[in-house]
Amino acid sequence: MVYFLSLLPILILIIFSITKGVKEAVMVGFAITSVLFFYWEASFSHFLGSMGVAFLTTVNILMIVFGALFLYNIMQGAGLISQISHSLDNLHPSKEIRFFLLAICLTAFFEGVAGFGTPGAIVPLLLIAMGFNAVLSVAVVLLFDGLFAIFGAVGTPIITGLQLPLGLTQAQVQQIGFTAAVIGVIVQFFILFAIFRMFAQMQNPVQHKGKILLLFTFFALPFCLFAWLVPDLATVLAALVMLILSIFYLKGAEGKINLRPWLPYGILAILLLLPKLFNPLNRWIGWDLAFSDMFASGLNASIRPLQSPLIPFIIVGIGVALYKKSKSFYLVESSVKLWKVFVVLFPSVAIAQLMINSGVQQPSMVDNIADLLSNLGNGYTLLSPLLGIIGAFITGSTTISNVVFGPSQLEAARLLNLDPNLILSLQLNGAGIGNAICLFNIIAAASVANLTNYKEVLVRNMAPALLAGLIAGFLGWCIIEIL
Repeated sequence: MVYFLSLLPILILIIFSITKGVKEAVMVGFAITSVLFFYWEASFSHFLGSMGVAFLTTVNILMIVFGALFLYNIMQGAGLISQISHSLDNLHPSKEIRFFLLAICLTAFFEGVAGFGTPGAIVPLLLIAMGFNAVLSVAVVLLFDGLFAIFGAVGTPIITGLQLPLGLTQAQVQQIGFTAAVIGVIVQFFILFAIFRMFAQMQNPVQHKGKILLLFTFFALPFCLFAWLVPDLATVLAALVMLILSIFYLKGAEGKINLRPWLPYGILAILLLLPKLFNPLNRWIGWDLAFSDMFASGLNASIRPLQSPLIPFIIVGIGVALYKKSKSFYLVESSVKLWKVFVVLFPSVAIAQLMINSGVQQPSMVDNIADLLSNLGNGYTLLSPLLGIIGAFITGSTTISNVVFGPSQLEAARLLNLDPNLILSLQLNGAGIGNAICLFNIIAAASVANLTNYKEVLVRNMAPALLAGLIAGFLGWCIIEIL
């Protein structure tokens, strides 16, 4: 019974999101999880502390949403978005080629540079501006981000999520990262065909599958190589290699691309990447507004306004407005949309915090989920990525999924006499895949793209994400059987 009750909030979120809608799902899920929280004999102070953590986490996400809306609205008002939508017309006559090039390359680049859901706040808007379906744009970007989130922003998921809390050596991190990258790339090749099917259903049948697969190869091979050499920069470097190779392949050395309208996003990328390459700057902006022992619960949380992508978004947005002599900053439009996002986002974040923090008198709900899977014996490898997916689904973060479930995965590997590095690589894969169906990401990305039907994005991505997890687990099982 305890296992079923631990899974109940997740089941409610999935079933109600698909049958009723995401807004209804998070409201019902929040109510049920609150009752379960006290059934777990957690105190009221821990409940208030969990709400405090959820609120601050929501604020951190909304800062990114507001920044992306702020910059996009100003660029749209200045006519730059329209120019961007036509800037690659001379690269290749096929719109679908340009769609997949941007969906892969830009999503990878902004995930590697900033993480924090930044790709979902930027890339779908550009795809929509090119004339593509909004649900399709959001769904595809999140599915691709399932691979790129393996290393997140300069390796944060593997370094902060696994290496530091588990005390892993550099050699272990190298092997885990490389294995996760190889498995992730193979999985993504299969998921590409699910994306082709989605594209055909919502837009047009894909005419250039071979070329698109080759474009992905331009990313995949460097990604695996850099995952072995410099995992923290693997995603960014592979995205740049892909862009260069794709330009030469599609148009040749004589091809011309109008890069001027892209300049604000180029400056944004530099501002996002600079603190990660220049350590003194990273330390200068590293302060946070910390809230310790909230409501005497022992729970802590913080807001890091200078480390958030919010500041670079605002700097670039103001720069564009001044240069283009914009008559408005469109603050009212951005603020109205922000409130609508908060109403749905906060309860979904609260559910995650209640599940994580329920373990005051007994193992928490998430601990019980991990324990349930660890009882599967030799079948554990097949479902190990599922734990990572669940972690990202309920926490909204590859890194936090690794922090929460990494120790359980390592302990299960020890008890079942499995290769711990392989199991942790499967956890990393699953945590990345979970970004495609994570309600936090869906709500934030869809809201920025002016979508209110979050349900359709979740429904579209659910089967490919679960399939990706199963393929990853099967590949892990094959590795164990072969070795």
